[in-house]
Amino acid sequence: RRCDPLLQRPVMTALAPTALARQWCACRPVNVLGTLAPLRRGTGDPAHRVDPDGTFWWACHTPAGPGTLAVRAIADGANADAWGAGAAWLLDRLPALLGDGDDWSAVDVAAWPRLRDAQRANPGVRLPATGLVLDSLVPAVLEQRVTGTEAHTAWRGLLRRFGTVAPGPRADLFVPPGPRELLDVPAWGWHRLGVDGKRQRAIRAAATVARRLEECVMMPAAAAMARLRVVPGVGEWT
Repeated sequence: RRCDPLLQRPVMTALAPTALARQWCACRPVNVLGTLAPLRRGTGDPAHRVDPDGTFWWACHTPAGPGTLAVRAIADGANADAWGAGAAWLLDRLPALLGDGDDWSAVDVAAWPRLRDAQRANPGVRLPATGLVLDSLVPAVLEQRVTGTEAHTAWRGLLRRFGTVAPGPRADLFVPPGPRELLDVPAWGWHRLGVDGKRQRAIRAAATVARRLEECVMMPAAAAMARLRVVPGVGEWT
């Protein structure tokens, strides 16, 4: 089955003064929920929502500003709508977000039947690439040395108390606080969220050098890991 090569180009259309839309043809099955599920920090994550129809919502800080993305699977691709200052940036990165650069061609799991069966049963699953470091680093730090329930509770509280309502049609979606907002969270605010001093200091240190950390997405893996580990409290397990 062939795809129209024109559909592989980033074609965006305006839905409303603050909304853009894009259709992306991947020429392969795309499992939107299976690919993007690892981004969610618990079912109540205010930055990520999933509708009954399978639409995945994501709110974040992009280099262009706050943005909201709604993605749903279609045959051999995905449709997406985006709102806010970061709308165009989010739609431009849609293929990478859905794992377009995740090459499985050299992966041979024939010797492991369970892995082989899992791969065959999920042909549309890839590894997502958001292109945003702090967006993943802050919740990862919150998950250190505590239970998942405690970490998810802290993440929800952080977004609802110190984040902002995401652009677009959903009032239940929140953009996580950016570097400046994270640095403005007082110590007592972190304590009310159940975040101890070590994790507070790690998040503040990361927010202080956020711009340098975001450069990691363009660096070789070893160099990026080395830069991340310069941040106190960010180590191998983070």
